[in-house]
Amino acid sequence: MSQFRKELTDLLRPHLKKPPGMTQAIVDDIDDVLDRAGVPRDGPPLNPPAPTPAQVAAAAASPPPPAPPAVPAGRLDIRRLRTFLGLPAAGTFDAATKDALLKRLANTKAAALTQADFARVAADLNVPVKIIQAVRKVEAPRGAFDDLGRPTILYEKHIFGKQTGYAFNRTHPLLSSKSWQPTTYGKFSAQYEKLTQACELDPAAAFEACSWGAFQILGTNATGCGYASAFDMAIALTESEAAHLDCFVRYVRMRGLVDELAKCKPGDPASCVAFVKAYNGPGYAANAYHVKLANAAL
Repeated sequence: MSQFRKELTDLLRPHLKKPPGMTQAIVDDIDDVLDRAGVPRDGPPLNPPAPTPAQVAAAAASPPPPAPPAVPAGRLDIRRLRTFLGLPAAGTFDAATKDALLKRLANTKAAALTQADFARVAADLNVPVKIIQAVRKVEAPRGAFDDLGRPTILYEKHIFGKQTGYAFNRTHPLLSSKSWQPTTYGKFSAQYEKLTQACELDPAAAFEACSWGAFQILGTNATGCGYASAFDMAIALTESEAAHLDCFVRYVRMRGLVDELAKCKPGDPASCVAFVKAYNGPGYAANAYHVKLANAAL
């Protein structure tokens, strides 16, 4: 080591007394000396200090938080749902399952969307910010989350009927039907109660039968949007409002609606027809979605 010190000081001393001072050539020479001395480049110290007893005790007292459970693979059933929620797999969709599910879907601290979030997505889609904000305003006027911090939902009983082969139409007419019946939606506050009641019958179909979040993406579109399932999409939406915006982008791209969205103009309902016809369905005119979107963008 003494020889290494002498080589390094002999190399540096002349350049500390006269210009041009340190140069790339000197740096290269120093690297060469360090290489020959066995000093690793850009690595950790050769002999890192051992942790102190206090550091060891602090690490033991603060173990890393456990990883969240993975969303169940395969079609969601009550056993898989209970396991995901930390309950014994065997059992029914009982009160404990319901409470655990509603608790898992709630996030009262979810971060709100920022102007930067909208600007980023608008630039990505080449669509005006006002149009994206207008879709959100029309689809979820109450907000992305309800008062308990759960993603806004609308339960569609005709979708539940379709996803279950209409097996529950006769026994559970409030949860399952063959056709769309807009007068039976019920109050906004009743939607999660319908979801949990449907979960008693078929959890996968229950999540598929809801329109989710700030942009009301139907659960049956989840896999097409890149989620493992409608349940996976629902869990993703609990994270933040930015997750809702990401879900919207996925859906618009999946449906090939970017151009139609870009054609929408504030105050011009006719320019919004192509988009809302695809987004809201052929009955868009009965609910004047094209007019609502155009006006919301003003």
